[in-house]
Order: sequence, then C-alpha cells, then structure tokens
Amino acid sequence: MKYLLTLIVLYTLCGSITYAQPDESRDFLVLYSDSVIYANRIDLERDYTGSLRLWVDSRSVPAGQVKFVNNNRGFFANVKEFNTTGETRFSERIRKGKLNLFEMRTIDWENYHNPAVYSTSPSVERKNYYNIGYSRLKKTNYVNLSIDLASNPESMSFLKKYQNIRRAQTAMYVTAGLSVIGGVIALLSESSEIESGFGKAPGSGINKSDKSFGFATGAVMVGIGLAAGGYLIGPLQKGYLKRAIDTYND
Repeated sequence: MKYLLTLIVLYTLCGSITYAQPDESRDFLVLYSDSVIYANRIDLERDYTGSLRLWVDSRSVPAGQVKFVNNNRGFFANVKEFNTTGETRFSERIRKGKLNLFEMRTIDWENYHNPAVYSTSPSVERKNYYNIGYSRLKKTNYVNLSIDLASNPESMSFLKKYQNIRRAQTAMYVTAGLSVIGGVIALLSESSEIESGFGKAPGSGINKSDKSFGFATGAVMVGIGLAAGGYLIGPLQKGYLKRAIDTYND
C-alpha cells in the first residue's frame, strides 16, 4: 500500500510515468516495477542518516525503489542485490550496446589517510556487471557471459583468454600465500632452535640458523613476487573482458 501511494505521488509530481522504451536524451528513473518516470532534473545525494536519496525535480525519492537512473552525469544501475547488506549503490554504465557493461568503483580512503599504511594513492576496487536492454544486472563472470556471448565466436575467444588469465591469477595468489606461510614457519622454527641452543650442527661448521633464515627469506620474496605478478596481470584480464563485450556489440 505504501509503495502504491509512492507511485501515485511520483506520478503527480513528475507528470510522466510510462512503460515504453525510455528516451535517454531526457532525465528519468526506471523503478523496479519497470515504470519510467521522467523529470527535468534528477540528483543523487545522502540524507542525514547516510541513506541515498534521489531528488526528482526537488522532490525526494527513496533510492532503494529505483532500478536505473539517467541524468546529466550518466546512466546508473542499482546494485543492491549484489551487496550482502542490501545497501543501495549505483554502478555506472561504461559500455552501451546489445550488451551493456557497468562498473562499480569503491575508493579506500580510510587506509589512504591511515599513517600506519603507506600508500601514495587510495586503492580502488572495481566490480563489473552487465545486462541486456533494461533487464536486471548480472555478474560479469565466465558462466554468465559464456551463455550470453555464445553466438559470437570472436567474443568467446576473448572471453576464454579472460578466463585463462583469471585462473592463472588465482593460482599465483594461492602459491604466493603458501610461500609466505612456509617462510613464516621456517622463521618460527629458526627462532625456536636459537633459543634452544641448537643453531649450529656440531663439528660441521655450518650455521643452521643462516640456512633457515635464507630459506625463509627466499620463500617470502617468492610469495611477494607472485602476489605482485597476480596483481599486475589484473588489467590484462579486464581488457579481454571488455574486448569480448565490445566485439559482441559491434
């Protein structure tokens, strides 16, 4: 009942609700009911509680009721269904075509301003979603895209390269983690031997502590190198994903 009253009020305020294909030359909202509400101006901001609200011709609309927003800043989709908390957030459309690609960027300002964490710039996490037309968004994973891009062999070729790099990245991160853990275990073992007075093998002249330290340092360095390599191939992976979608849209 409350939602119905909201729609009636919006119809009165905005003067135009339609179920036809939206005119993207104008500002509009698409609700989860798939009705389209046009307006002269649409702005997005947070209220005093921290919740997102849309201002439609100076009238407030709860952002959680809105599936898509089109205004002078771009075209955005609600990704609340992908958040474990159900929090409303809007992802920007960065590719438009038969298949639309959206990107959600999250900037880690907290660690950037934290003196305990050295960083020359804030870290940015990017998550991608896609849809066809004005349907609800899907995650841009191999399983979903392999179905929707199946009719285009060239797109599928790029998609398989994307998947191969993703697998390689995962393997590098796992191996990096195991290497670091192995190095830490070796360091702990070395410390235990030193405290027990067994740091040197009798009559051999070989310092076991030095050998353990060398192994531990090497393992940690290998782990760091693999983790860095996994991070560096990330953009290449995203590049193949976007090329698969661009090829499908051509």
